[in-house]
Amino acid sequence: MRTISYQGWTLLVADQIKDQTAKELFDHVQNEQYTLTKVLKDNHRSAVRRVLINSEDLVLKVPKEKNARIWIRFLTLFRLGEAFKNLKSMNLLSDIGIKTTTPIMAAEMRSLGMVVESWLLYSYLDGTSCLDQPQTYPKVIDTLKSIHKKGYTHGDPQIRNFIKKENKIYVIDTNPKKAGLTGFDFGYEWAYLRKSAPGIEGLFSEILESGWYKFAYHYDLYARKFSRLKRRVLFRS
Repeated sequence: MRTISYQGWTLLVADQIKDQTAKELFDHVQNEQYTLTKVLKDNHRSAVRRVLINSEDLVLKVPKEKNARIWIRFLTLFRLGEAFKNLKSMNLLSDIGIKTTTPIMAAEMRSLGMVVESWLLYSYLDGTSCLDQPQTYPKVIDTLKSIHKKGYTHGDPQIRNFIKKENKIYVIDTNPKKAGLTGFDFGYEWAYLRKSAPGIEGLFSEILESGWYKFAYHYDLYARKFSRLKRRVLFRS
């Protein structure tokens, strides 16, 4: 991936995309010269749209909340903005052999060194969510194991973030990071996956015997209980 400057913005561009093509895509997005196929999500956190640009089936994602929140803007003085981070995550997963969405480009504008506006484009993945699809669970487990074997965490291993396409599993909405020195990061991801997919724990086999999984499971359980108690106390007061 490489960065180029264009019209006061910085573009992060996938290797397969030429500079001129990236600039043309930027113009299409900024001028809303695309065909809206479907609104995939639109809430206070993000706007995600399936769009056609020059017959290319793409997803345009705008991280609205992280573009706007002052504290998050401040933190981008020291780290990547959300759009760049998302695109680099896709590229990292591809590099380690994990199937995911194909990154195209991301764009960000900074003011006083902080990201104040950004968006990203990636290829639309025409697959089926693994949510409530128990027949996909064994391959989901294998996929998460593969990520862990590479020394990374998924970052958000909810079952809805695994997609089946042509009998293969793709991961989406990830934030892969190098795992810590202990096994807690891996254990917590299994506990998190378990919570989002009732019945999947019965397929964990040797994972169930892991001390880190047991610790992470109880940590998550009591953390959620504490969070609910805190909300009740705050609500009553």
